[in-house]
Amino acid sequence: MVSMSKTVLLTEFEYDFKLIGISTHSKDYRLCWEINKKFGVQLYKEKDVLFSSKKGDTANFSMYFYQNEMEEKDLRLISNKSSGRLLVPESKPSDFFLMFYDYDNFEISEMLREIRKINIVLTAFEVEVSTLKSKDNLLF
Repeated sequence: MVSMSKTVLLTEFEYDFKLIGISTHSKDYRLCWEINKKFGVQLYKEKDVLFSSKKGDTANFSMYFYQNEMEEKDLRLISNKSSGRLLVPESKPSDFFLMFYDYDNFEISEMLREIRKINIVLTAFEVEVSTLKSKDNLLF
């Protein structure tokens, strides 16, 4: 009898982004327009993110993207809610997430203050990515 050994691949992902949770009653395109206007960026619509559960049901989460190639900085706006499902269940108050790549803490603090000034935003807050159980759902 020949014994077969099992090889297990362990991977560690880098969560090299900061996250702001945004609560609003407005639609994704309206929030996107307000963010574009406020910060002088041009978030554009990407394909929806499709997630399937173990039960077999699926949900589409809208996503917008902006890249500043000169400064090598990226932004993503992604919905947290779709068809009664949450992309990140631990952050129920968040209707949307604004993901920041390659921004320093000062810039994010300033952006957070400015996001709170947008009249359709109910609240905005920084989300500590390392504390989220479902942070893998934010890797695209």
